[in-house]
Amino acid sequence: MTASKPTEALLHPDLGKLPARKVLECIFALSPDGPYIHHHLEEVTAQEDATGIVYSLNGQPPTAGRERCRIIPPLVNEFDSFESVS
Repeated sequence: MTASKPTEALLHPDLGKLPARKVLECIFALSPDGPYIHHHLEEVTAQEDATGIVYSLNGQPPTAGRERCRIIPPLVNEFDSFESVS
């Protein structure tokens, strides 16, 4: 038996609460129209609520050198466990 992953979401100022996954030091969120939204740990504040972990943008810029980030985003089916994040 494998443990299920905690529910994660990115609270986006324009798009609302989006399914998200943390991979190393990156936060990937699945936007409603398909493309991934990519931020880094220094750009978000993480809080736990009754639904799981919610990342909120904190206004901090990415650390120098992050423009070279080449982390491969999770597969779309990684987000399949979300019935709804609202």
